[in-house]
Amino acid sequence: MSKRATKQETELRVAHAAELVAEGQAYSSITTHVAVKYNISRRRAREITSKAYLLLKDDIEEGDLNRPEMTAKLVCTLENAMYRAMREKQYSAVATNAKVLMKLVGLEAKVKN
Repeated sequence: MSKRATKQETELRVAHAAELVAEGQAYSSITTHVAVKYNISRRRAREITSKAYLLLKDDIEEGDLNRPEMTAKLVCTLENAMYRAMREKQYSAVATNAKVLMKLVGLEAKVKN
């Protein structure tokens, strides 16, 4: 019978996966890494990876900067992606990354309905 991870262990795994997401690694490679590192099934690793994406999404949407190191990694990743996209003349990618970056740092326009 396998030992179930505690809530704290699961949170640590999600945080680790979120760091990998912030570094710009692909979903499938993060899933594989998590499955191997923690000796868990791919299904469970996908759940952890999905939670990591949701964690970062929530941080961006709520402007929660309680995770400054992760936020700094995201900013760096977005800036690098924008730089590479500019060099490749992929201007729609630049605009998309700029939009996410503006939202992350709180510079997006507030629209009143």
